[in-house]
Formats: sequence, structure tokens, C-alpha cells
Amino acid sequence: LGLVILTSTLLVLSNLGVRSPHSLLVGVGAAVSRPLPVDNQTHLYVLDGWGGVHPVGASHPLATSASWPTRDIAYSLALFPDGSGGYVMDGWGGLHPMGSAPAVDSHVYWPGWIGAREIVMAPWSSSLNPAGYLLDADGGIHPFGGATAVTGNAIWQGKGIARALVLTPDSTAQSVTGYTLDGFGGVHPFGGARPVVGAAHWSDDVARGIVLTDGLNGLFVQGYTLDYSGGIHPFGGAPAVQRSALWPNQDMADSLVAWTEAPPGSPGGWVLDRHGDVRAWGSAPALAPSQTWPGWDIARGLAGAGSGGGSTERTILEAQPISDGWGTYYNQRDARWASSSVGAATYPVWQIGCLLSDLAMVYSHFGFRSVSPATIAAHTEWFNGNGAIFNSALKVPGHTSVIVENPGLAWIQAQVSAGHPVVVGMNLPTGSTHFVTLTGLNGPSDFWTDDPWEQNAMHVTFSGDWFDRGPIYEAIAFI
Repeated sequence: LGLVILTSTLLVLSNLGVRSPHSLLVGVGAAVSRPLPVDNQTHLYVLDGWGGVHPVGASHPLATSASWPTRDIAYSLALFPDGSGGYVMDGWGGLHPMGSAPAVDSHVYWPGWIGAREIVMAPWSSSLNPAGYLLDADGGIHPFGGATAVTGNAIWQGKGIARALVLTPDSTAQSVTGYTLDGFGGVHPFGGARPVVGAAHWSDDVARGIVLTDGLNGLFVQGYTLDYSGGIHPFGGAPAVQRSALWPNQDMADSLVAWTEAPPGSPGGWVLDRHGDVRAWGSAPALAPSQTWPGWDIARGLAGAGSGGGSTERTILEAQPISDGWGTYYNQRDARWASSSVGAATYPVWQIGCLLSDLAMVYSHFGFRSVSPATIAAHTEWFNGNGAIFNSALKVPGHTSVIVENPGLAWIQAQVSAGHPVVVGMNLPTGSTHFVTLTGLNGPSDFWTDDPWEQNAMHVTFSGDWFDRGPIYEAIAFI
């Protein structure tokens, strides 16, 4: 996903009748200052899912005001046109200032729905006059700060296919126009914006970002859309551009930003991949990120001065072949088996395979390193028609399993202290359940844990602000 607002110099008549590049005519005798646009190659930042904001190239660090060390919930960031500050958006719709930005209220909050997708800052916004828009998953566009409501935007109620939002650079506080991008490549005008022609379309949900560029002919709205494999697709007669990275048939491209100082007629910019690498395209110079995360899908957004971008975590993850002295770590969403059916059921491992992934980890602890979640899921006789595993299958050759309902903390601690792997089932606030493996004691009341849902969650604490923790209702000790 990628949200971008391109800032450009807008020449209008000020109230003094003098052509000014930084004023907007908003009424008789009244002008609102438009921030000076800057070269965004020195005001470019990567957002990670825990809320960290990392400078790219020669960009200066920006102070942040929120972080979520164990929750992948930071989904988007956007900067003022002068690059001095902006906001991080969490998945519930909260806005968190960074740099020079003051606190603002998004006026939306969905504690039971992670429905916020991206934010953009308005072309006239600044730390003294913050204004912007939040896009929700169904296409709703919500103004915040000094921004006014928009009209005519596309809505996909309950479908969750809104992917990106971009404002036209000549938008004013009185007349806001722009486009939303859906997951299939549709570009939808709002606020009276001109229709887009020639945009790429797909039969699958693969569109990830959109930018607008200055067209030389002035006849069509020009720009580019980004697909999940890194393809950059022109529309409105924009010229084809050279890419520096492509991931065929992989969901790796995350956000798209256009270079504000690209030479006339030669657009360029940068693409963020999910590991945090920043890839130049078109005429833009190569820039080095200050932080990357090889093997992690945790880079969430790329934003430069006057732009915003963001994304959410993939369901299916890259292979995570990690292990330690205790055993091999297995993630149920690992691409090697995530789509495999559980037994004879139609449900895949990524969806209901936490317990069978825990069982595979216990097998590895006892030396059966060839057993994986795919191995266990293939035993159709171990599961009922809905994919629930029979208690008789919860055993490892040469070892005894003990299943206890509603176990006390002391019983669990005694088993773990004795060196026995313990798999615990929890009731989650969402109404679902989840299983993790306890591998050791971590102080008087905590445990070291292998979690088959969170990315690379080997030897992490059981305690903490995790999404997938709740009251324990069952424990399985392997002795």
C-alpha cells in the first residue's frame, strides 16, 4: 500500500494581486500560507509495525510519541509538505504526532475493528495548521485537524478493499479533490477530480499504492500505481519508468513515493519493500535506509515531505527456518505449509494450525527434527472433519502427555521447571482461541514462549501486550 500526496508549487493570485508560489486564495482579503515544498529525498522515512520511524539517506531523525513493542499495529505515516513532522496512524484510527506536529484527534476509533488503512496530509498543512485525511478499509475518508469533509468518494461497505488515497496538489481547504485506489487497481475520483484513464487493473487484490505526477500535456491526470510484486504502472499518458526491484508473484512491494524534485518529464521516486529496503525508480537517486529487517514483514510505510504511505501485515509469511537449543521454531503462517489443508478439512494451516504447529515444535524438542506442521496436517486420521485435532494425537513417541483443563499457575510452573514442554490454550478477547508452547521459566511468574502466529516468535515472553494472549483454559504437558 502506499499513500502519497505530491507537493508542487501552485501559482495563484494573492489578495495583493501579486503572483505568489505559496499562498492560496480563500476569500476576499484572506490568504492562507502554503508551506514551502522541500526535496523529499532528504525528508524520507520508513515506518515499522511497532511504531518506529527510521530516516532514509540524509534525512534527519524525527522524534516519535508512540510505540507498540509487541504489537504490529502501526500502519501508516504521513508528513507535512515541509518535512518537519507528521503523524503515525495505528490500525484502530489513532494518530500519534512526530517531529514538530501537535496532537490532533482523528475523530474515529475502532477498538473492535482494525479498519484504518492510511493517512495523508493536506497540501496546505503545517505544524501550525495541521490538516489531513484518514482512509478506512471500506473507502471512508475522514478529515482531521483543519481539514474539511470530502464528497463523492467510493465506498465498499464490508469489503475492506480500499488500498490508498492521494490528494491532488492543487487541493485547497475549500476544494479538496483526489483519488482512492482499490485493491484491484481501480482509481476512483472524489471532490470533482477528473477521471483517470489507462490505469492498470487486476483480477486479484494486488494494488498497493498510487502517486500523481506533473503531466506535460495537461490533458490527462498522470501518475502511477504500484502492484504487490513491485510493478509500477503508468496512467494518463505518464511515461514508462525503470524499476530497480521486482518480485514476481510475491507480495513484497509495500509503499510508493514520488520524488518531488524529479526533472520535468522524467518522474521518479522510491518503493518500500516489506523488509525495509528502499528501491529507487525512474529518475530518483538511490538512497540507503537506516534500518532493515531481513526475513520480517514489518516495514509498514514510506513517506517523504508532503506524502504518506502504509500497509498491513501479510497473512502468509516467508519461510522462517529458525531454531535454538530447545528445538525448531514453526510458524503456522510459514509459506511452506500455510495453505496446506488440516487433515480432511477445508481449513488451511495458517487459519487453524496453531496447535498442530506447537505439536511439531514439541516433536523437534524431543529430536524428531523431520516432523513439521505439514507432516502433522497430512495425518487425516488425527483430525475431525472441522480440523480439530483428537486428544489421542497429542503425543510424541517415547513420551507421555498430560492434559489438564483450567490448570493453575503453580501446576504449569512445576511442569516447565521440570523441563517438560507445555502447550497452553487461551481464550482470546476476540472470542477465538490460540495455543502457544512454553519452553522455560522467565522469572517467578512468566515463561519463555514459542508462538506459532507472531512472526519469528521464538523464545519470546509470554507476558506483554500481545494480540494473541488471554486466560489459559487448557494445558498439555509432554513428559
